[in-house]
Amino acid sequence: MVATNSTAMETERIDLRRLWWASLLAGVGAAVANTLIYLIASAAGAMPQSVLVPGINQPIGPMPVILNSFVPAILAAVFLALLNRFTRRPVRIFRIVAVVVLVVSFVNPFTIPGAPLAMILVLDLMHVIAAAIIVGVLTTLPVKR
Repeated sequence: MVATNSTAMETERIDLRRLWWASLLAGVGAAVANTLIYLIASAAGAMPQSVLVPGINQPIGPMPVILNSFVPAILAAVFLALLNRFTRRPVRIFRIVAVVVLVVSFVNPFTIPGAPLAMILVLDLMHVIAAAIIVGVLTTLPVKR
């Protein structure tokens, strides 16, 4: 007789009302964590104000850190809601896509002309922190049990 894991055959479902609250929580959490990292890195000299970011022609400051931490949480929630609507395993697919997006995001800091290695490493650390918070919150709090 072969035993089957009944939970492996179940579909995952997301409570959309909880998803929107979770996305706000994830966005605020990622923004706060990355702002703290930014402030520490700035105090340590790893975020030089002489390095200008292409496109905005300004150095990285607290506001871009906050926006670039919060907005991805909202976009991730929209993506997860779509996965919930159109797939049987939205959490599993979301996690796989999130890892791919995180790995691809590591390239972005290298495109900043004149960025020192310390700055690149801090920005990549911020990507990891934001991803961990956003994925962690969005794949636990709104999941129906």
